Parts: sequence; structure tokens; C-alpha cells
Amino acid sequence: MRLAIRTAVITTMGVAALGLGASPALAHGGYGGGDGGSYGGVRATSYINPDNGMPTENPDVEDDSSCARPDQKDRQQLSDRGATNRNVHNDACFLDRKGQKKNGPASFQSSGVGYISACPDPDGAGPEYAKLSDTDRDGRMDLCFQSSYQQTGKPGDLEFHARLNNDSKPGTQYVVWCADADRDGCRDERVKDDIRIEWTKKG
Repeated sequence: MRLAIRTAVITTMGVAALGLGASPALAHGGYGGGDGGSYGGVRATSYINPDNGMPTENPDVEDDSSCARPDQKDRQQLSDRGATNRNVHNDACFLDRKGQKKNGPASFQSSGVGYISACPDPDGAGPEYAKLSDTDRDGRMDLCFQSSYQQTGKPGDLEFHARLNNDSKPGTQYVVWCADADRDGCRDERVKDDIRIEWTKKG
């Protein structure tokens, strides 16, 4: 009973916070388009974080990649077997017409090669939460639901975050990010955007 009430509250508050109303399905126009999906004056924007100055710095991503200037395509070497030493940080925002960041429940959904390696809790010990799932039961985590954007007092607040990894075979990983009040992924959502990673062999 408590879970049902919590879900209803998150769904109602999330949709109201974004001003989305009902979210009818929208056929996706392709990966890495850069224009995002929008509805009710709110648009989604998803980007690859360059991790400037970090051990995981990503030289194939523009240094100014952000919600305002999203770089949505990456070429990355496979991580070592069983490791996450070359993971890719996927960050995202909901923006209103004035470019202000908005909150609401959202999901990252991965397909192709690779998997979602981290789906951080938005506020640590607070009331918000994250859930990482293997929806097609293939042994790889492919859906990261977060009830809120990050609220920790640290860099990255007011944005959503996930980490992506591939330590097995080369190929393309597609990651769609969307407003997801019903917590079932991005296929039925209108407010969404996406990135693409080309995972390659070392050398």
C-alpha cells in the first residue's frame, strides 16, 4: 500500500513539475539528433560528459559538452574485461523555454552493446531514489530510473546522471533519456533525447 501511494505521488508530482500532462507516444527520429523531444514547453537534452581533468577524461567529446551544448556521439575503447576503466558519463536535463532546469522522474534506457554500469541515487539518504534494471533479462542492466535530478550540494546538481560501460564486444550503444513518470522506459514517452557510443577494440 505504501509503495502504491509513493508511486502515485511521484507520478503526479513529476508530470505536474514538468508541465507535461499526458505523454502520448512519439516515433523517434533517429539517434544523436541533438534537438531533443519537447512537450508543454519543456524539452529533454542528453549529453556525454567530457570529464575534463579527470582520470576518465574523454578526448573524443567536446570540452564544452553540456545541456546547453550537447555532444551526443562518442568513440570509446572497450574497458578491460571485468572493469569499468573506460566508462562513459551520460548526463541530462529538462529545460524550459528560458533554458532553466526543471525536475521530474526520468529514465536512461540502453540498447545495442554495452550496459548501464551506474545509476546513482539523486540525494543519497534522502527521499528520492534510483532503480537499475535488466528489463530483457539478458544479464546486462539496461534501464536506470531516477525519481529526481541530483540534489547533493556537489557539482552536477539539477542534472540527471548515469554511467555506461562495455567490456565485451565492439559495436554501437544507444542510450535514450526521457521523462518517465510511469517508470517503464522511454518507448512510450514524448520528452526524450539520446546519445550514441561506438565501442571499439583497444589499439
